Amino acid sequence: MRKDWLWIALASALLAACTTDSDQQAPVTQQQAAYNGPVVEIGGAEPRYEPVNPATNQDYSVNGKTYKIVKDPSNFSQVGLAAWYGEEANGTRTAIGETFDPNAMTAAHPTLPLPSYVRVTNVANGRMIVVRVNDRGPYTPGRIIDLSRAAGDRLNISNNSKVRIDYISVAPDGTLSGPGTIGTTVAKQSYALPARPEIGGGMTMGGGAAAAPVMSSQTQPVEYSSPQPQETEQTQSRPVDNSSLNSDNTMGAPVRSSGFLGAAQPLPGGVLESSEPAVATAPSASAAAAPAAAVAAGASGNYVVQVGALNDSARAQQLATSLGKQFGVPGSVDSRGNVYRVQLGRFTSRQQAAALQQRLASEAQQQSFITVAPDAM
Repeated sequence: MRKDWLWIALASALLAACTTDSDQQAPVTQQQAAYNGPVVEIGGAEPRYEPVNPATNQDYSVNGKTYKIVKDPSNFSQVGLAAWYGEEANGTRTAIGETFDPNAMTAAHPTLPLPSYVRVTNVANGRMIVVRVNDRGPYTPGRIIDLSRAAGDRLNISNNSKVRIDYISVAPDGTLSGPGTIGTTVAKQSYALPARPEIGGGMTMGGGAAAAPVMSSQTQPVEYSSPQPQETEQTQSRPVDNSSLNSDNTMGAPVRSSGFLGAAQPLPGGVLESSEPAVATAPSASAAAAPAAAVAAGASGNYVVQVGALNDSARAQQLATSLGKQFGVPGSVDSRGNVYRVQLGRFTSRQQAAALQQRLASEAQQQSFITVAPDAM
């Protein structure tokens, strides 16, 4: 009888152990809470749907270590060190066969599917951009991602900076999801110019002059009937008088300006664009001096536009020279200790600096802010 009780107790213990192991091995599904906070627009590569490259999405080994490709990265997030690589890899082929471009917003990751998109956040300064992962690596312990030179500059990182990467999933219809979309939205990359109204009526696209209609020998002339008085009152175009403009703050349109809205300098008087051929004239001395005067406008004053702070003097000087040539303003480096601040222009008013700040954002996707020159403080 005692033996029977012993067998029953032993069987109960084994059953309890199996139940405990089964509970510990069951996967735990974590539901991501709904986000109701503010949404910030960030730049970088614009995510678009791309099929996975089958040749690069198999498990592989490097230096005796096996790397397993993430099969379902929909909730993938990772924190670790990042570095940037550029000139030494310029012109070589990435893992998916593309030519590496250090000026593109790209990156390398050891286990994410290729190609894919992730949001990278510099933990030290909070800067965020979106990069396209198109290469494998890094294989250094502790490092989780290698960024192109352009991406590293935008995040203002040095080698082995701590970052957070969040995966962005792109559906075939272009819908974005995943942890990389929480709290941010990706800025659309568009370089098309808006339509510009013509005073005489009609629209010209892309900022160019109105093109005259082309008539072929088989084209019949179009007859236009005079509009009725009621139609004239509703559809007639009327020019805007700049003298009637008002602004409640210093960042708005200039009051009683003789040029386009928001222009830093008034435009010289001239003839309105028309379909008549222009008559070529010899350049005058004042016309030749106009570009020099435009550059000189950004060479004096107390306001500057700061585009970054680096810990490398040579890279800071290179960035200041490059942006200065691109936007036609003086570029300088303000060094304080081991920090080198890249600054553009010397403007007499904050409106002039704001105009350059808008160009940096739209033409170069470069974040910046307006500050006072060091010697003016």
